[in-house]
Amino acid sequence: MIIAVVPALRAGARIGRTLAALRRQSRPLERIVVVCDDAADAAVAPALDAGTEVLLTVDNAAHEAGALNQVLDAVRMAPEDLVLVLDADAELPVQFLEEAVTALRDRNVGAVPVRRTPGEGAAAVVRRQALEEVRAAFGRYWDEGAVTGHGRLALDLETLGWRLGAPVSVPGLQADDAPADRGAAGHEAAVLGAVAPEPAEPRPAEHGPAAPEPAEHEPVVHTPAAEGPEHARAPEDGHVVAARPVVAAAA
Repeated sequence: MIIAVVPALRAGARIGRTLAALRRQSRPLERIVVVCDDAADAAVAPALDAGTEVLLTVDNAAHEAGALNQVLDAVRMAPEDLVLVLDADAELPVQFLEEAVTALRDRNVGAVPVRRTPGEGAAAVVRRQALEEVRAAFGRYWDEGAVTGHGRLALDLETLGWRLGAPVSVPGLQADDAPADRGAAGHEAAVLGAVAPEPAEPRPAEHGPAAPEPAEHEPVVHTPAAEGPEHARAPEDGHVVAARPVVAAAA
């Protein structure tokens, strides 16, 4: 399974263009989740209009990094699954996901970014297993400190011995002319491909399959649930972020 996670804090109506580009991918996604801090966020309505799930954070003061940590901790996935993390203003070309999945057939590769130019939204496909190793080693998925974003994730993966795939070069990657507000200084996402790690030792062959097969997925109406002290994940049919009510995809 491949799930797209889009932190859309203050992204507004531009999120509709990002989601439309995701729906056009030549390799279909099984699930798309938009993350907002509040049900009144201007990105909620366009996301629901696009038939996309919307999850709400709880007491999030760490902007995109905090939103990603909450949703990745709540959404139940298998180790072999892949996560497409992208900025709310990134419009990916139709071949991006297909090209990234092909690169991930190398089981030593933990993530594959898109090649972009300044001002364009960042995106990367990351192995769920690699993300779990980052959380086990550092106590979080995304760094909420001064150095955050995709660039920091690249450093974390390198530290754990994962290789980064070459950035996917696909023409036509675009972003909205007015980039989304990233919040406080220091929280704007860096491009994963900007970090050039030293070659790492090959990882064991059991580190993930080449790529999951696509599967049919229908939107699920969610109900509130509470996380326990161990951050237990919700059942497969009721993914939530902590105890905040979830806005479900429109029927």
